[in-house]
Amino acid sequence: EKIKKDDNLKNGISELLRGETRSYIRCKNVNFESSKTDYYLDLSMTVKGCSTLKDSFLKFIEQEELSGDNQYDTGDPSFGKQDALMGIEFLSFPPILHLHLGRFEYDYNYDRNIKINDSFELPKEIDLDQFLAKDGDRSKPNIYDLYGVLVHSGSVSFGHYYAFLRTSPDPQWFEFNDSTVSKVDEVKAINDN
Repeated sequence: EKIKKDDNLKNGISELLRGETRSYIRCKNVNFESSKTDYYLDLSMTVKGCSTLKDSFLKFIEQEELSGDNQYDTGDPSFGKQDALMGIEFLSFPPILHLHLGRFEYDYNYDRNIKINDSFELPKEIDLDQFLAKDGDRSKPNIYDLYGVLVHSGSVSFGHYYAFLRTSPDPQWFEFNDSTVSKVDEVKAINDN
């Protein structure tokens, strides 16, 4: 509430966490595009079928082809239906990037949520420039260091969350598990989860 009342700080949280994406449909054979720009404060990343964070970012920006019976209707009489590419591209990344790993999904065959226990490698550092749109913001480095890992142990219906955090630029990690805080090594904080 105090932040909201201070004109210098009221947008502070969103300025730290807000990035920008563009959803688009681009016709392949004519010069026609439909797009929408959105802001995000965190990103949900796919885990199933992706063994690394880089794989998950590639999946995020993967294009879908609209052709045949699934052609895109431009709504413009001069273009009509067209073969097109549909996708999402990043226009900017925030100063602090918050990623949510999609470890739970709905299984339509069994009519219930299931937990994805696939192995997923988190890098200590990642450069996200390669995932920016051609006209994306390259005015600042888009290199991120890992500072936190949230862990869920258990099943969909029952489990326990705890966190590993690096509280400074030093490589020291801490495990925050309920009321217990303890120093841990990087292997336990990153690789074992």
